[in-house]
Amino acid sequence: MHVLLQLFRGFLVGVAGLLPGLCGSTLLVLFGLYRPLTSALAHPVREFRRHLLPFAPFFLAAGLGLLLGSRILATVFARHETATLYLFMGFMLGALPDLFRHAHRAGGGIGGWLAFAGMFLLCLVLASLQGSLAPRGPALEGRWEIWMLAGAGIGLGSIIPGASVAFVLIYFGIYQPLLDGVARLDGNILVPVLLGAGIAILAFAHAADWVFRKAEGHATRGVLGLVAGSIPLIYPGWPGGAAGLRDLLLLAFGFLLSALLNKFSPPPHRHH
Repeated sequence: MHVLLQLFRGFLVGVAGLLPGLCGSTLLVLFGLYRPLTSALAHPVREFRRHLLPFAPFFLAAGLGLLLGSRILATVFARHETATLYLFMGFMLGALPDLFRHAHRAGGGIGGWLAFAGMFLLCLVLASLQGSLAPRGPALEGRWEIWMLAGAGIGLGSIIPGASVAFVLIYFGIYQPLLDGVARLDGNILVPVLLGAGIAILAFAHAADWVFRKAEGHATRGVLGLVAGSIPLIYPGWPGGAAGLRDLLLLAFGFLLSALLNKFSPPPHRHH
């Protein structure tokens, strides 16, 4: 039964890794796996047999969730892009109240709010550099550095609750090609994505421990600025009519689901 539970939870975390506002780390916290998993990943060699190896079914299921989730999302996003974006915006809006409470609780003073402003402005800077940073269409073919960065973003969202950067991939036009490439097991996309995610997870498991232990208020408000700045970047416009009503309902559903999940989430890290 324990293995089956690990498989189920791993699958959900893998799918959530592709969703803005519902990053896999939020579910890890909800399932009570965040602290033991990040602690083990912070020392992967020393903790391998005792703590990491028992998570093998979880990691396998998470990979399967990533593959199957990408196939479903690729189809839905291609056919209903605007509706999907409204659902994603609901996910992100639902995360904001809890992130704000965490930021207020963690403190940080002026420096924390400067971190918030910096991350918020970074979103706007990325928007202005869209064409030069991430060329669309055929220009993406063979660009391993772009796919490694995309994978690193997914890995980051698996380590730091609330820090999903999938919205950046959407704005730069990388999200749909990423989903398509992962769904069809395209090695030119899948390999650098997995490599980038693995490097980010191993690197940030230790870095997140240090950052949130030494400057939790600054880090939490930085994540808040990242999530808040992501919403205007992917706003697709108002479709109006029946489609507009449908999209508002999806926005509300995403908000409620995200708020419910984030309600169970403690601050991104508490030293213990």
